[in-house]
Amino acid sequence: MLPIAPGSLFDRYSDVDVAGAAADGLVRDVVVAGTVAKEPRYFVGTHTRALHETFPIVTEHGLRIDVIDNVDLAPRVPLHAGDVIAVAGQFIPDGAGSGIIHDTHHSPGPGWHRGGWIEWHGHRFEAM
Repeated sequence: MLPIAPGSLFDRYSDVDVAGAAADGLVRDVVVAGTVAKEPRYFVGTHTRALHETFPIVTEHGLRIDVIDNVDLAPRVPLHAGDVIAVAGQFIPDGAGSGIIHDTHHSPGPGWHRGGWIEWHGHRFEAM
């Protein structure tokens, strides 16, 4: 967990890139700020057998995105509904104008994409 300089997450991480990727139906690495819409829930991944947390965020212009975070690769983020966070990871569109962001953790090895993170209350969560 790394400390981050203060400032508005919405000012630093616009939803322009993720909104464009959603509209164009493109998979893309993104960084976006959003407000957590529901408390996280936890599940074991069907392919990885790793523990994950998932929660929806709503961006500055109202795009709702589901975040899926592998908490076996990065620490759980103690967030709650109403918290403003920033998320870096891979966006996968759902074909209905929204999608998911996953791989919100460090890159675990060769062949993986660039690592991601979640920023919450001035701290960045990306690796154990």
